Amino acid sequence: MKDVTEKVRKMLREQFKADLEMKFVEKGKGKVYAYTHEPPEFLKKYLVHSGIYFGRIDGGLRLSIDGSVFVGKKAEKCVVNLTKEEVIKWMSGKDIEKEVECKYVLLRWNSFFVGCGMAINGKIKNFVPKNRRTNY
Repeated sequence: MKDVTEKVRKMLREQFKADLEMKFVEKGKGKVYAYTHEPPEFLKKYLVHSGIYFGRIDGGLRLSIDGSVFVGKKAEKCVVNLTKEEVIKWMSGKDIEKEVECKYVLLRWNSFFVGCGMAINGKIKNFVPKNRRTNY
């Protein structure tokens, strides 16, 4: 477990122009977890990990759905608005065809943030986990 708070905050400022007052730790294979305070000492021996899965460091910061909700509220750039048809396609696990300037983008439908995707060749690559996809 490695503290990556400053690294993640810098990446959030660069990628999304967002600031979060959270602590971040990296736990294997670039997985980043976020938390607001340390658990009490007497509980630490029972915990596998603390915090929520926030995203992955992978040539940039690729946020989880939960991470995109936290960051999306404060993001000033790299936010893509989706139509109803696009959000259904996205939550079904399919890529979205859209030209965007940023490498990683936050996806929003109305006021809901539904994840983070990577823009490649006119498409936004989908990273929604299979257990969170819809069968629409």
